[in-house]
Amino acid sequence: MDKPRQKALILSGTPASGKDTITDLLELVSGGQYCLLKKHKSMRSPQSALRVPRKAAYHLVDETTFRDMICENRFVQYHYRYGQGYGVAREELEALGQFGRIPVIHNGLQENLPAFLQDGARIEVFSVLLISGQSSTRDRILARNGHDAVDLERRLCAYGEERKELADHLRAGHPLFHHLAINTGLLKPDFAARMIISAAGAFWSCGQEAA
Repeated sequence: MDKPRQKALILSGTPASGKDTITDLLELVSGGQYCLLKKHKSMRSPQSALRVPRKAAYHLVDETTFRDMICENRFVQYHYRYGQGYGVAREELEALGQFGRIPVIHNGLQENLPAFLQDGARIEVFSVLLISGQSSTRDRILARNGHDAVDLERRLCAYGEERKELADHLRAGHPLFHHLAINTGLLKPDFAARMIISAAGAFWSCGQEAA
């Protein structure tokens, strides 16, 4: 008999769209059922990476280890961006599932999503798109990074790339791999978190499959 699929929540959105804030609230509101999945991140020098902000959100590994994990098919999904690899490890998903927890996976680009929806992934995904305007995005970045102009430029560049990818995707008539979209400029984070929990719970209880 096949094992039941692991539930997983994917939060997609541009930088500063609210992924971190809403993930924290999901964990709080659900009493710990939802939790952030730590991706594996390849670094040229894992020791120097200890100085990287938000390092706790990743398992930092060297480039050789990351390539070995790809060859061993240990990632459900992986990609490279800005010279660094990011991967969602199968064992990380399975470990959380054994404790009845629902992993929250952060995502930026649309092209990363199909891998999670394939039958071989063995994941029952509920996908949420978080939308934020450029002005509010800029304000959030500055508030978070201590008005670091270099960091602001880098994140706004990523914002533009991801919005363009989404626009091109829609313009070409391709389907979006999302069940719910939330404008985080209009809804307060705690309300958004409760909406996601309610919608995801209804989705999984009905045994829905992604189209």
